[in-house]
Amino acid sequence: MKIIIDSQQLRVYIALARTMNMSRAAVELHMTTSGVSHCLKALESDLGCRLFDRSSRKFQFSQVGREFLAEAEQILDQMKSVRGKVRAWNDWREGQLFIGTNGTACQFLLPPVLREFRESFPGFTIKIEQCTSKQAIAMLLENKLDLALLTEPAEHSPQIAFNQIGEDDLHFIVHPLHPWAVKRRVQREDIPNWKLILPERGGNTYALIESYFRTENITIQPFIEIANEQAIKEFARLNMGVGILPRWMVAEDIEQGKLVALPLGRRRLKRRWGGLYAKNRKLSLADDLFIKISRSVFRTLAEA
Repeated sequence: MKIIIDSQQLRVYIALARTMNMSRAAVELHMTTSGVSHCLKALESDLGCRLFDRSSRKFQFSQVGREFLAEAEQILDQMKSVRGKVRAWNDWREGQLFIGTNGTACQFLLPPVLREFRESFPGFTIKIEQCTSKQAIAMLLENKLDLALLTEPAEHSPQIAFNQIGEDDLHFIVHPLHPWAVKRRVQREDIPNWKLILPERGGNTYALIESYFRTENITIQPFIEIANEQAIKEFARLNMGVGILPRWMVAEDIEQGKLVALPLGRRRLKRRWGGLYAKNRKLSLADDLFIKISRSVFRTLAEA
């Protein structure tokens, strides 16, 4: 079985081994406690074993976790050595990367991706253009962007390639006092009657949601449309209506009891994310690494 070792997950594990405390490790790594927990769970899933025994009273090594520490430190040192060699080849590490993306990726996905990317290409200049899918595709075809990191467009030019990095499921997101949250289920016939807070009409996610409910013979009429998923989350936290978002985006709020996620129906609604680029453009080493890091980071986020 092939095991993919992520350097950020190793750093989280080593920090936890040193502090034996989620909160202290999060402060040390400039992460959220939830982010530390998700990285640890992803690493344990990849390795197929628990590294720490966790309970309400204590946090300590498992037998495997104690023995793995020396190996983890050695692997991380080897990764640093490889990066050092890459940095020595200036023709590989100096350049620029023009990226198009949406607001959700700008806020949640790009920061950890670029942090990892800059370790291998510290001399690169990164330029980010926040845009819609249609705008990104036009700029890719005009060579104004190198890559776009977005949800998969319903339709796009045959000259554009889509390299999937992952997918997420969309859920109803409601305040804990909302009737659906209290009953822990959604009344199908009630869906058209509630104030729905949805992504902006014309976007990829809105089209997916509309198609999903049309197939279910349910007509939806948004109360609020906004091209900002963070704002949708905030409106739901204020109990202003029912949002539709991926669960990973509200994982911390769910853990803290501020929001509740409920399935849209019997069928799941999956949304695919990926890197878009012009087919006539050969991907560089930097492009390829950026997509691979994006895939690793997205997997960690989506497993929340």
